[in-house]
Amino acid sequence: MKTRQILIILFVAVLIISGCREISVTTQVHGDGSFTRIIRITGDSSSVFEGNLPYPVDSTWEQVLLKDTSGGLKDGEDYILTYTKRFEGGEELMTQIMQDTSWRKQLGRQITVTSRFGFFYSFLTFRETFQAMNPFTFLPYEEYLGPDDLLWLTGQKTVNSPSDSSRFDAVEEKAETYIVASATAELEQILEDGIKRLNDPSLLPEEVTRFHDSIQRFVEEWEFDQPEKLIDYFRDWTGNPAIYNLLKLNPPLLGDFTKKVSAFNNLILLETYPETVEMPGLITETNSMMLKGNQVSWEIQPLTLMFQPYEMVVESRVVNKWAFVVTGIILLLLIFVLIVKAVKK
Repeated sequence: MKTRQILIILFVAVLIISGCREISVTTQVHGDGSFTRIIRITGDSSSVFEGNLPYPVDSTWEQVLLKDTSGGLKDGEDYILTYTKRFEGGEELMTQIMQDTSWRKQLGRQITVTSRFGFFYSFLTFRETFQAMNPFTFLPYEEYLGPDDLLWLTGQKTVNSPSDSSRFDAVEEKAETYIVASATAELEQILEDGIKRLNDPSLLPEEVTRFHDSIQRFVEEWEFDQPEKLIDYFRDWTGNPAIYNLLKLNPPLLGDFTKKVSAFNNLILLETYPETVEMPGLITETNSMMLKGNQVSWEIQPLTLMFQPYEMVVESRVVNKWAFVVTGIILLLLIFVLIVKAVKK
């Protein structure tokens, strides 16, 4: 799998993009269920203003640009741009996300902050969920990836040693194998269906399976900038010019598949960023592997969002001071009544 071009090309692009700037997202949850979201971009004067941010920003966000003069940032990262906005609840942020005009609108996200009352304490829960984004689901991923593999891919298991690194590399290769196999199987089905639609006696659907290895190599090389390339190759493999009639089909034979390729490329090119949530009170439960005081963090990266819904959840316990005050007053009144009764007796 290391010789495959599919992720070599895309991950090189990721390194180029990530080298230009660093992004972090922080959510400060308040006791009333509202929250403040902060997007921080560090980079040079041009990269900090590039679009394609984790969440859409508009004129309603407070914007602050600072130039670093302390020398504390890495070379080339001279500016810190911060966007800040307070939201009354998850629905308000979801409304803004739905107005996003970038490809990120395709990310299935759900954000909620809920409160559970317990008199002396209230329990606040922040939950953000990303739906699985791999578009190549023609084959079931469970046949290639086991439960333990998914723990590595979603960051629930982290690399802490050379053996862990080797294990993660092996899981990553299994994920690549699945994506290539699923995309290949889908392409073969598309070609077979297209040939059936043509109803040309000179073209046989079963011919497609003869060129399975060639189609798989086409997928591995990720030559999808021009879908008709596959038809050209298939014509060369079969020697039958009638193959070109596949390009005349309406709707276009590879139209939906090309959209899936675009969605996959966008996902792979997603800039990795940490998302931190600051909770009021004492954190009582979370699925984060990074806990510090009243903060928890997750790392959002392409493989995290690939195969399963990815959920970030944290719960904290907040003291209701008024409840203690009310209870104290009631106890004092009760004591007063008992003393009055005792004096009368």
